[in-house]
Amino acid sequence: MSPRKRRPEALGALAEPPLTPARSRSFAEGIAHFDRGAHWHAHEAWEAAWNDLGDGPEDDAEIVLRGLIQLAAALHARTLGHPRGARANLEKAKGKLALWHGPFWGLELDPVNARIAAAHGDPAALADLRLGLP
Repeated sequence: MSPRKRRPEALGALAEPPLTPARSRSFAEGIAHFDRGAHWHAHEAWEAAWNDLGDGPEDDAEIVLRGLIQLAAALHARTLGHPRGARANLEKAKGKLALWHGPFWGLELDPVNARIAAAHGDPAALADLRLGLP
């Protein structure tokens, strides 16, 4: 069962959820796929980690993982020639990822957030974005 989806406005301070071996594997696979430009596969790997999270307050940071999933979806939609879907997913990702500062499961998100902000809603400006393995 998937974790409940949180709304940004309903959240307080976020705590990093525990990084289990299964989550670690899925998260690292997602980053590797993303960095190769295989955004759909990144989306799927991160979704596996997301599905492993629960509904308790210790899992509220699922929203950050959902932001990464939506970032991958935005870049995938861009490659498929769906600019409206790409922009919509990028906007959703931006709002969720901006809730986190510093590393998330070892991935430094501040530079990612800076690149997203500098893109001004244009997924094409992120075509060369690489995350690097944690």
